[in-house]
Amino acid sequence: LVVDENQQLTSECLEAARIATNKYMITNAGRDFFHIRIRPHPYHVLRINKTLSCAGADRLSTGMRGAYGKPYGTAARVKIG
Repeated sequence: LVVDENQQLTSECLEAARIATNKYMITNAGRDFFHIRIRPHPYHVLRINKTLSCAGADRLSTGMRGAYGKPYGTAARVKIG
């Protein structure tokens, strides 16, 4: 897996790449003739600040006050190369 710029790869992306690589290598090399190592690990926690978008939401929401957010998923920060 080679990237051209600094990116964040989610855990779902890494799992999809692992499954696709595994399937490709089994069909072309055989089940016992390869070993895969996924080096980046998703340690970075992604967060989301949910906001309301319905009528009267301006009275219910707090906007950007206390906008730390709830955990949304995890990602691996990957550097160029």
